[in-house]
Amino acid sequence: MATVTVDQAKLVLNSFAAIFQNNLVSKDLVTWRKFDGEMQDTNALTVVEQVGPRYNVTRNSSSVADLTAGVQDTVFGSEQYKLTEVFGSSMGWGDFVKIRDLGAARESEALKNAAINLAEVIDAYILGFTTNVSNNWLGDGNSAVATYDDIASAYTRLKEEGVDDADLRAVLTYGDKQALGDAIVSDNASLSGIGDGIYRESFTGKVAGIPTLFTQQLPALTTGTRLQTSALTAGTADSATTYASVAISGGPGQYKSQILNMDIGSGTETIKDGETFTIAGVFAYDNRSKKALEHLQEFRVIGDWTAVGGVVAPRVFPAIITSGANQTVAQAAGNTAAVNFKGAPSTVFHPRAVLKKSAVIVNTADLIMPATGTASRKSLTKVPLSVRMWQDSVFATGEHRIRFDVALTANVRANGRSEVVRINGS
Repeated sequence: MATVTVDQAKLVLNSFAAIFQNNLVSKDLVTWRKFDGEMQDTNALTVVEQVGPRYNVTRNSSSVADLTAGVQDTVFGSEQYKLTEVFGSSMGWGDFVKIRDLGAARESEALKNAAINLAEVIDAYILGFTTNVSNNWLGDGNSAVATYDDIASAYTRLKEEGVDDADLRAVLTYGDKQALGDAIVSDNASLSGIGDGIYRESFTGKVAGIPTLFTQQLPALTTGTRLQTSALTAGTADSATTYASVAISGGPGQYKSQILNMDIGSGTETIKDGETFTIAGVFAYDNRSKKALEHLQEFRVIGDWTAVGGVVAPRVFPAIITSGANQTVAQAAGNTAAVNFKGAPSTVFHPRAVLKKSAVIVNTADLIMPATGTASRKSLTKVPLSVRMWQDSVFATGEHRIRFDVALTANVRANGRSEVVRINGS
């Protein structure tokens, strides 16, 4: 068995890291942040971040503001971020020991495949999380994005949510690319670094002025067995809430969400995480211009839920806030108001997305060095992420093993759900 030197191990790890990060197309889609000490076993790898307040602005003509009723309270919200996922990719020991110089590293199919396979799995995870995080979803849920208007309508919805133009992204399928045809304008961007020619394409063009990623790794979402047309069980009595009541997140991704009681059937019907619905008569509200919008507010289900006797109480975003600086709807729901889910029961959807890069944050941390075997770690240059290479042997069998690991978890920012719009054609 060939001996592996320190320099050889370093060469393999550096080459793996370079190929891996250049194939990680999601690195330019979302925001990345490395936790350095904030996440640890004493806080269950969870960090709470504060959300700044939004204030009501008063207007008085030729008079002094009447403060006899007091001034408005300052309400600081919070969101939680958690780091739970470790992704690993292995390669054969025989292939590992063959890599003794840079030329061998460039030519090693085993090393290239181990790095690319890890990047593909992580991309699918991040793309799936990011695409399904939003409450707004335009189109029929399955058709290709085929016209300029399909993209433009998503942009309009983002503007209605108060999202600025900086760092917008679109994620579409290759079928959409074919359907759009001449709407795509190439920017002739290229990736640089070692191994040119083996990298997957990232953002290769623009549609409606938005940098666009075309990929085969967008998620599928299968709806639950709930009735498509359901109903609230109480309406205004238990649905209307205040920002102060929902500003403190009880868990990752729960900022500005609430429990909403509804009747979705007669037995053990289900609702799946990521499903969306509207409530009859509950219109979205623009709290900047202080007016109702022309579309019903869309709500997103957070988590999977199963009814008991047809009744279920899922967590949904946004909360039904009917007043104040953080108002989300023009009016509360009426008693037993109709709930209309997107799609028939057990329907398979294939959403695309237009989003702001800051909507989702991928939290990372350095993995600890193991107590057995030999390990080393390499920090990437394009994202705050490190790869740990772990070499180990089994005494009883003489088996030699090598693995590359990274630790990361996708989390939605406090207002991130409103900064993503799922889209399809109509």
